[in-house]
Amino acid sequence: MENLLLMGIDTRPMVNSALKLDYKTFSISYFKTVDFKAPYAEKHVLDQESVISCGRFEENYSPDKLLELSKDFLFQNNDEDEIDKIVLTTGINSKNFSGEYKKFRKIVHGNKNTESVENKFKFYKKLKNKFNVPLTFQPSDVGELNEILQQYSNNQFILKPLQGSGGLGIFLINNESCDELKQDNEIYQNISLENYILQEYIEGTNISSSVLSSHNERKNLINSRLITEHDLGNDSYEYSGNILPLNENSFRMFNGNQTEINANEINDEMKNTSEDLIKQFNLIGSNGVDYILDNNGELKIIEINPRFQGTYGLVENVLGINLLDAHIKACEGEIIDIPNPSQYSIKRIIYARKQVSIGNLNIPNVYDIPYEGVKIEKDQPLVTIISSSKDLKTATNNAKIAEEKVYENIK
Repeated sequence: MENLLLMGIDTRPMVNSALKLDYKTFSISYFKTVDFKAPYAEKHVLDQESVISCGRFEENYSPDKLLELSKDFLFQNNDEDEIDKIVLTTGINSKNFSGEYKKFRKIVHGNKNTESVENKFKFYKKLKNKFNVPLTFQPSDVGELNEILQQYSNNQFILKPLQGSGGLGIFLINNESCDELKQDNEIYQNISLENYILQEYIEGTNISSSVLSSHNERKNLINSRLITEHDLGNDSYEYSGNILPLNENSFRMFNGNQTEINANEINDEMKNTSEDLIKQFNLIGSNGVDYILDNNGELKIIEINPRFQGTYGLVENVLGINLLDAHIKACEGEIIDIPNPSQYSIKRIIYARKQVSIGNLNIPNVYDIPYEGVKIEKDQPLVTIISSSKDLKTATNNAKIAEEKVYENIK
Protein backbone atom coordinates (compact mmCIF):
# COMPACT_ATOMS: atom_id res chain seq x y z
CA MET A 1 0.00 0.00 0.00
CA GLU A 2 1.36 3.42 -1.00
CA ASN A 3 1.38 6.46 1.28
CA LEU A 4 -0.48 9.49 -0.10
CA LEU A 5 -0.17 13.03 1.30
CA LEU A 6 -2.95 15.53 0.48
CA MET A 7 -2.21 19.22 1.06
CA GLY A 8 -4.27 22.39 0.66
CA ILE A 9 -6.69 24.79 2.27
CA ASP A 10 -9.52 22.25 2.46
CA THR A 11 -8.71 18.59 1.84
CA ARG A 12 -12.03 17.16 3.11
CA PRO A 13 -13.41 16.14 -0.33
CA MET A 14 -10.09 14.64 -1.43
CA VAL A 15 -9.71 12.71 1.83
CA ASN A 16 -13.20 11.25 1.29
CA SER A 17 -12.09 10.06 -2.15
CA ALA A 18 -8.76 8.73 -0.85
CA LEU A 19 -10.49 6.65 1.83
CA LYS A 20 -12.20 4.70 -0.98
CA LEU A 21 -8.82 3.88 -2.60
CA ASP A 22 -5.93 1.65 -1.63
CA TYR A 23 -3.76 4.30 0.06
CA LYS A 24 -2.54 5.07 3.54
CA THR A 25 -3.70 8.69 3.54
CA PHE A 26 -2.07 11.66 5.26
CA SER A 27 -3.60 15.16 5.19
CA ILE A 28 -2.33 18.68 5.85
CA SER A 29 -4.93 21.46 5.58
CA TYR A 30 -5.98 24.82 6.93
CA PHE A 31 -9.47 23.79 8.01
CA LYS A 32 -10.63 21.03 10.27
CA THR A 33 -14.39 20.75 10.34
CA VAL A 34 -16.95 18.57 12.13
CA ASP A 35 -17.53 16.49 8.99
CA PHE A 36 -13.83 15.87 8.26
CA LYS A 37 -13.33 12.08 8.13
CA ALA A 38 -9.96 11.40 9.71
CA PRO A 39 -7.47 9.56 7.50
CA TYR A 40 -4.46 7.62 8.78
CA ALA A 41 -2.85 10.86 10.00
CA GLU A 42 -3.73 14.53 9.68
CA LYS A 43 -2.72 18.02 10.82
CA HIS A 44 -4.51 21.38 10.54
CA VAL A 45 -3.48 25.02 10.85
CA LEU A 46 -6.81 26.02 12.42
CA ASP A 47 -7.92 23.78 15.27
CA GLN A 48 -11.52 24.85 15.82
CA GLU A 49 -11.79 22.70 18.93
CA SER A 50 -9.41 24.99 20.82
CA VAL A 51 -10.38 28.49 19.57
CA ILE A 52 -13.19 30.92 20.32
CA SER A 53 -13.04 32.67 16.95
CA CYS A 54 -11.87 31.16 13.66
CA GLY A 55 -10.37 34.54 12.77
CA ARG A 56 -9.76 35.76 9.24
CA PHE A 57 -8.39 33.27 6.75
CA GLU A 58 -6.49 35.88 4.71
CA GLU A 59 -4.61 36.96 7.83
CA ASN A 60 -3.85 33.48 9.18
CA TYR A 61 -3.12 31.31 6.14
CA SER A 62 0.08 30.76 4.18
CA PRO A 63 1.52 27.79 2.24
CA ASP A 64 4.52 27.92 4.58
CA LYS A 65 2.27 26.95 7.48
CA LEU A 66 1.18 23.83 5.60
CA LEU A 67 4.78 22.94 4.82
CA GLU A 68 5.81 23.41 8.43
CA LEU A 69 3.06 21.03 9.53
CA SER A 70 4.13 18.50 6.90
CA LYS A 71 7.60 18.03 8.40
CA ASP A 72 6.52 15.18 10.66
CA PHE A 73 5.20 13.33 7.60
CA LEU A 74 7.93 14.18 5.08
CA PHE A 75 11.02 14.08 7.30
CA GLN A 76 10.74 10.90 9.34
CA ASN A 77 12.71 7.67 9.65
CA ASN A 78 9.83 5.20 9.56
CA ASP A 79 10.02 3.46 6.17
CA GLU A 80 6.44 2.24 6.50
CA ASP A 81 5.19 5.85 6.59
CA GLU A 82 7.48 7.29 3.92
CA ILE A 83 5.36 9.41 1.56
CA ASP A 84 5.12 8.02 -1.98
CA LYS A 85 2.81 10.58 -3.59
CA ILE A 86 1.74 14.15 -2.89
CA VAL A 87 -1.43 15.69 -4.34
CA LEU A 88 -2.05 19.42 -3.91
CA THR A 89 -5.28 21.39 -3.93
CA THR A 90 -6.08 25.10 -3.66
CA GLY A 91 -3.66 27.16 -1.56
CA ILE A 92 -0.32 25.56 -2.36
CA ASN A 93 1.66 24.58 -5.46
CA SER A 94 4.90 22.83 -6.37
CA LYS A 95 6.79 26.12 -6.44
CA ASN A 96 6.19 26.46 -2.68
CA PHE A 97 8.33 23.34 -2.18
CA SER A 98 11.64 25.19 -1.98
CA GLY A 99 14.71 24.91 0.24
CA GLU A 100 14.62 21.75 2.32
CA TYR A 101 11.27 20.78 0.72
CA LYS A 102 12.47 21.03 -2.90
CA LYS A 103 13.40 17.36 -3.13
CA PHE A 104 9.73 16.41 -2.65
CA ARG A 105 8.62 18.12 -5.89
CA LYS A 106 9.41 14.93 -7.76
CA ILE A 107 6.64 13.02 -5.98
CA VAL A 108 3.99 15.72 -6.50
CA HIS A 109 1.28 14.29 -8.76
CA GLY A 110 0.19 17.40 -10.60
CA ASN A 111 1.57 20.45 -12.34
CA LYS A 112 5.15 21.36 -11.53
CA ASN A 113 5.35 24.82 -13.17
CA THR A 114 2.25 27.02 -13.18
CA GLU A 115 3.77 30.54 -13.16
CA SER A 116 2.60 31.41 -16.71
CA VAL A 117 -0.95 30.39 -15.74
CA GLU A 118 -1.18 31.77 -12.21
CA ASN A 119 0.32 35.15 -13.14
CA LYS A 120 -2.72 36.58 -14.89
CA PHE A 121 -0.81 39.14 -16.95
CA LYS A 122 1.66 36.56 -18.26
CA PHE A 123 -1.35 34.38 -19.04
CA TYR A 124 -3.00 37.21 -20.98
CA LYS A 125 0.13 37.95 -23.01
CA LYS A 126 0.42 34.31 -24.07
CA LEU A 127 -3.21 34.17 -25.19
CA LYS A 128 -4.04 37.59 -26.62
CA ASN A 129 -2.98 36.86 -30.22
CA LYS A 130 -4.67 33.45 -30.46
CA PHE A 131 -7.68 33.35 -28.13
CA ASN A 132 -10.57 35.63 -27.20
CA VAL A 133 -9.62 37.32 -23.92
CA PRO A 134 -10.64 40.55 -22.16
CA LEU A 135 -8.39 43.56 -22.69
CA THR A 136 -5.82 43.47 -19.87
CA PHE A 137 -3.08 45.81 -18.60
CA GLN A 138 -0.57 45.91 -15.77
CA PRO A 139 -0.22 49.62 -14.92
CA SER A 140 2.92 50.56 -13.02
CA ASP A 141 1.28 53.40 -11.08
CA VAL A 142 -1.97 55.33 -10.70
CA GLY A 143 -0.92 57.80 -13.39
CA GLU A 144 -0.57 55.06 -16.00
CA LEU A 145 -3.82 53.50 -14.83
CA ASN A 146 -5.64 56.82 -15.37
CA GLU A 147 -4.13 57.15 -18.85
CA ILE A 148 -5.46 53.71 -19.79
CA LEU A 149 -8.92 54.52 -18.43
CA GLN A 150 -9.02 57.75 -20.41
CA GLN A 151 -7.79 56.06 -23.61
CA TYR A 152 -10.45 53.35 -23.29
CA SER A 153 -13.20 55.54 -21.91
CA ASN A 154 -15.92 53.47 -23.59
CA ASN A 155 -14.84 50.33 -21.68
CA GLN A 156 -15.61 49.39 -18.11
CA PHE A 157 -12.73 47.91 -16.09
CA ILE A 158 -12.05 45.97 -12.93
CA LEU A 159 -8.95 45.89 -10.76
CA LYS A 160 -8.06 42.27 -10.11
CA PRO A 161 -5.25 40.58 -8.15
CA LEU A 162 -2.31 39.53 -10.35
CA GLN A 163 -2.43 36.13 -8.68
CA GLY A 164 -5.15 34.40 -6.70
CA SER A 165 -8.57 32.91 -7.29
CA GLY A 166 -12.10 32.81 -5.97
CA GLY A 167 -13.06 36.30 -7.12
CA LEU A 168 -11.48 37.89 -4.03
CA GLY A 169 -10.15 41.44 -4.07
CA ILE A 170 -11.88 42.57 -7.29
CA PHE A 171 -12.89 46.24 -7.61
CA LEU A 172 -15.25 47.54 -10.29
CA ILE A 173 -14.09 50.96 -11.46
CA ASN A 174 -16.85 53.47 -12.13
CA ASN A 175 -16.28 55.09 -15.53
CA GLU A 176 -18.02 58.27 -14.42
CA SER A 177 -15.26 58.95 -11.91
CA CYS A 178 -12.28 57.96 -14.07
CA ASP A 179 -11.08 61.54 -14.41
CA GLU A 180 -11.16 61.94 -10.66
CA LEU A 181 -9.04 58.91 -9.74
CA LYS A 182 -6.16 60.08 -7.58
CA GLN A 183 -3.36 58.56 -5.52
CA ASP A 184 -5.38 58.99 -2.34
CA ASN A 185 -8.45 57.18 -3.72
CA GLU A 186 -9.81 54.75 -1.14
CA ILE A 187 -9.12 51.75 -3.39
CA TYR A 188 -5.43 52.56 -3.73
CA GLN A 189 -5.03 53.11 -0.03
CA ASN A 190 -5.95 49.47 0.55
CA ILE A 191 -4.01 47.67 -2.19
CA SER A 192 -0.52 47.48 -3.70
CA LEU A 193 -1.11 48.35 -7.34
CA GLU A 194 1.91 46.33 -8.52
CA ASN A 195 0.05 43.20 -7.40
CA TYR A 196 -3.00 43.98 -9.57
CA ILE A 197 -4.04 43.97 -13.21
CA LEU A 198 -6.55 46.24 -14.92
CA GLN A 199 -8.95 44.10 -16.93
CA GLU A 200 -11.90 44.90 -19.15
CA TYR A 201 -15.16 44.14 -17.35
CA ILE A 202 -17.31 41.74 -19.36
CA GLU A 203 -21.04 41.71 -18.66
CA GLY A 204 -22.24 38.13 -19.02
CA THR A 205 -22.45 34.67 -17.48
CA ASN A 206 -19.58 32.93 -15.67
CA ILE A 207 -19.06 29.35 -16.86
CA SER A 208 -16.28 26.83 -16.36
CA SER A 209 -14.71 23.65 -17.79
CA SER A 210 -13.15 20.76 -15.91
CA VAL A 211 -10.46 18.92 -17.87
CA LEU A 212 -8.43 15.76 -17.26
CA SER A 213 -5.05 15.66 -18.94
CA SER A 214 -2.00 13.43 -19.28
CA HIS A 215 1.12 14.52 -21.15
CA ASN A 216 -0.34 13.03 -24.35
CA GLU A 217 -4.12 13.28 -24.05
CA ARG A 218 -6.78 15.67 -22.80
CA LYS A 219 -10.48 15.14 -22.10
CA ASN A 220 -13.06 17.71 -21.11
CA LEU A 221 -14.80 16.15 -18.09
CA ILE A 222 -17.80 18.44 -17.75
CA ASN A 223 -18.82 22.10 -17.95
CA SER A 224 -20.61 24.08 -15.26
CA ARG A 225 -22.48 27.27 -14.52
CA LEU A 226 -20.43 29.31 -12.04
CA ILE A 227 -22.21 31.24 -9.29
CA THR A 228 -20.71 34.44 -7.87
CA GLU A 229 -21.98 36.71 -5.13
CA HIS A 230 -22.76 39.20 -7.93
CA ASP A 231 -25.25 36.68 -9.37
CA LEU A 232 -26.97 36.68 -5.99
CA GLY A 233 -27.43 40.45 -6.01
CA ASN A 234 -24.38 41.38 -3.89
CA ASP A 235 -21.62 43.86 -4.73
CA SER A 236 -18.69 41.44 -4.55
CA TYR A 237 -17.50 38.96 -7.18
CA GLU A 238 -16.52 36.16 -4.79
CA TYR A 239 -16.92 32.60 -5.97
CA SER A 240 -20.11 31.24 -4.46
CA GLY A 241 -20.68 27.88 -6.12
CA ASN A 242 -21.59 25.97 -9.29
CA ILE A 243 -24.37 24.11 -11.03
CA LEU A 244 -23.49 20.98 -13.02
CA PRO A 245 -23.90 20.09 -15.82
CA LEU A 246 -24.08 23.20 -18.02
CA ASN A 247 -27.25 23.14 -20.12
CA GLU A 248 -30.19 25.41 -20.89
CA ASN A 249 -31.73 24.82 -17.45
CA SER A 250 -28.63 25.50 -15.35
CA PHE A 251 -27.63 28.45 -17.54
CA ARG A 252 -30.97 30.17 -16.99
CA MET A 253 -30.82 29.70 -13.21
CA PHE A 254 -29.68 33.32 -12.71
CA ASN A 255 -30.36 34.64 -16.22
CA GLY A 256 -34.13 34.40 -16.42
CA ASN A 257 -36.30 32.31 -18.70
CA GLN A 258 -36.02 34.86 -21.50
CA THR A 259 -32.33 34.02 -22.07
CA GLU A 260 -31.81 31.73 -25.05
CA ILE A 261 -28.62 29.76 -25.64
CA ASN A 262 -27.53 26.79 -27.71
CA ALA A 263 -26.02 24.70 -24.94
CA ASN A 264 -24.62 22.07 -27.30
CA GLU A 265 -22.67 24.67 -29.29
CA ILE A 266 -21.35 26.34 -26.12
CA ASN A 267 -20.31 23.02 -24.59
CA ASP A 268 -18.55 21.98 -27.80
CA GLU A 269 -16.69 25.29 -28.02
CA MET A 270 -15.68 25.08 -24.36
CA LYS A 271 -14.51 21.49 -24.80
CA ASN A 272 -12.32 22.30 -27.80
CA THR A 273 -10.93 25.54 -26.36
CA SER A 274 -10.24 24.09 -22.91
CA GLU A 275 -8.44 21.04 -24.26
CA ASP A 276 -6.40 23.31 -26.56
CA LEU A 277 -5.45 25.58 -23.64
CA ILE A 278 -4.46 22.70 -21.36
CA LYS A 279 -2.26 21.34 -24.16
CA GLN A 280 -0.65 24.73 -24.79
CA PHE A 281 0.35 25.11 -21.13
CA ASN A 282 1.43 21.45 -20.75
CA LEU A 283 -0.84 20.88 -17.75
CA ILE A 284 -1.61 17.45 -16.32
CA GLY A 285 -4.17 15.98 -13.96
CA SER A 286 -7.37 17.82 -13.08
CA ASN A 287 -7.52 21.46 -14.23
CA GLY A 288 -10.21 24.08 -14.75
CA VAL A 289 -10.77 26.85 -17.29
CA ASP A 290 -13.02 29.80 -16.41
CA TYR A 291 -14.91 31.77 -19.06
CA ILE A 292 -17.47 34.51 -19.42
CA LEU A 293 -20.16 34.13 -22.05
CA ASP A 294 -20.89 37.76 -22.87
CA ASN A 295 -24.33 39.13 -23.63
CA ASN A 296 -23.66 38.76 -27.35
CA GLY A 297 -23.05 35.02 -26.97
CA GLU A 298 -19.27 35.34 -27.37
CA LEU A 299 -17.03 33.15 -25.17
CA LYS A 300 -14.08 34.89 -23.48
CA ILE A 301 -11.33 33.15 -21.51
CA ILE A 302 -10.74 34.50 -18.01
CA GLU A 303 -8.24 32.15 -16.33
CA ILE A 304 -6.98 28.61 -15.82
CA ASN A 305 -6.97 26.94 -12.39
CA PRO A 306 -4.11 24.40 -12.60
CA ARG A 307 -5.45 22.22 -9.78
CA PHE A 308 -8.66 20.72 -8.42
CA GLN A 309 -11.57 23.12 -8.74
CA GLY A 310 -14.47 24.03 -6.48
CA THR A 311 -16.57 21.61 -8.52
CA TYR A 312 -14.68 18.62 -7.07
CA GLY A 313 -17.54 16.99 -5.13
CA LEU A 314 -20.11 17.92 -7.77
CA VAL A 315 -18.12 16.22 -10.54
CA GLU A 316 -18.03 13.04 -8.46
CA ASN A 317 -21.79 13.29 -7.80
CA VAL A 318 -22.78 13.96 -11.41
CA LEU A 319 -20.38 11.58 -13.19
CA GLY A 320 -20.11 8.88 -10.52
CA ILE A 321 -16.30 8.83 -10.61
CA ASN A 322 -13.52 9.07 -8.03
CA LEU A 323 -11.88 12.31 -9.13
CA LEU A 324 -8.76 11.84 -6.99
CA ASP A 325 -8.16 8.45 -8.61
CA ALA A 326 -8.80 9.95 -12.08
CA HIS A 327 -6.33 12.78 -11.33
CA ILE A 328 -3.55 10.46 -10.16
CA LYS A 329 -4.07 8.15 -13.15
CA ALA A 330 -3.94 11.12 -15.54
CA CYS A 331 -0.66 12.28 -14.01
CA GLU A 332 0.67 8.76 -14.59
CA GLY A 333 -0.47 8.71 -18.23
CA GLU A 334 -3.96 7.15 -18.14
CA ILE A 335 -7.19 9.04 -18.85
CA ILE A 336 -10.31 7.30 -17.57
CA ASP A 337 -13.48 6.89 -19.64
CA ILE A 338 -15.82 9.82 -18.98
CA PRO A 339 -19.41 8.77 -18.12
CA ASN A 340 -22.41 10.86 -19.15
CA PRO A 341 -23.93 13.09 -16.45
CA SER A 342 -26.53 11.21 -14.41
CA GLN A 343 -28.02 14.09 -12.40
CA TYR A 344 -27.72 17.76 -11.46
CA SER A 345 -25.59 18.94 -8.58
CA ILE A 346 -25.58 22.44 -7.10
CA LYS A 347 -23.07 23.97 -4.69
CA ARG A 348 -23.43 27.13 -2.65
CA ILE A 349 -20.85 28.63 -0.30
CA ILE A 350 -22.58 30.59 2.46
CA TYR A 351 -20.63 33.54 3.83
CA ALA A 352 -21.13 35.08 7.26
CA ARG A 353 -22.30 38.66 6.67
CA LYS A 354 -21.69 39.50 10.32
CA GLN A 355 -19.84 37.78 13.15
CA VAL A 356 -21.88 34.71 14.06
CA SER A 357 -21.83 32.03 16.76
CA ILE A 358 -22.28 28.48 15.52
CA GLY A 359 -25.05 26.19 16.72
CA ASN A 360 -25.68 22.62 15.58
CA LEU A 361 -25.18 22.64 11.81
CA ASN A 362 -25.27 18.88 11.33
CA ILE A 363 -27.90 19.35 8.61
CA PRO A 364 -28.54 17.30 5.43
CA ASN A 365 -26.67 18.69 2.39
CA VAL A 366 -24.43 20.89 4.59
CA TYR A 367 -20.64 20.39 4.52
CA ASP A 368 -17.47 22.00 5.92
CA ILE A 369 -19.36 22.34 9.19
CA PRO A 370 -17.77 24.54 11.90
CA TYR A 371 -17.59 23.24 15.46
CA GLU A 372 -20.50 24.20 17.66
CA GLY A 373 -19.78 27.24 19.81
CA VAL A 374 -17.03 28.83 17.68
CA LYS A 375 -17.42 32.25 16.09
CA ILE A 376 -17.11 32.89 12.35
CA GLU A 377 -16.02 36.41 11.48
CA LYS A 378 -17.81 38.75 9.04
CA ASP A 379 -17.41 37.85 5.33
CA GLN A 380 -15.68 34.54 6.07
CA PRO A 381 -16.99 31.29 4.55
CA LEU A 382 -19.51 29.69 6.87
CA VAL A 383 -20.54 26.36 5.30
CA THR A 384 -20.81 24.65 1.92
CA ILE A 385 -24.16 23.38 0.69
CA ILE A 386 -24.22 20.62 -1.93
CA SER A 387 -27.49 19.20 -3.23
CA SER A 388 -27.95 16.66 -6.05
CA SER A 389 -30.98 15.34 -7.90
CA LYS A 390 -32.08 14.23 -11.36
CA ASP A 391 -34.39 17.26 -11.26
CA LEU A 392 -32.72 20.70 -11.05
CA LYS A 393 -35.69 22.27 -9.26
CA THR A 394 -35.54 19.59 -6.56
CA ALA A 395 -31.79 20.06 -6.11
CA THR A 396 -32.26 23.83 -5.87
CA ASN A 397 -35.14 23.60 -3.39
CA ASN A 398 -33.18 21.20 -1.17
CA ALA A 399 -30.24 23.63 -1.21
CA LYS A 400 -32.55 26.49 -0.18
CA ILE A 401 -34.00 24.42 2.67
CA ALA A 402 -30.49 23.62 3.92
CA GLU A 403 -29.52 27.31 3.74
CA GLU A 404 -32.60 28.33 5.75
CA LYS A 405 -31.79 25.75 8.43
CA VAL A 406 -28.20 27.02 8.61
CA TYR A 407 -29.43 30.53 9.35
CA GLU A 408 -31.79 29.15 12.00
CA ASN A 409 -28.84 27.63 13.83
CA ILE A 410 -26.46 30.58 14.01
CA LYS A 411 -26.75 33.75 16.01
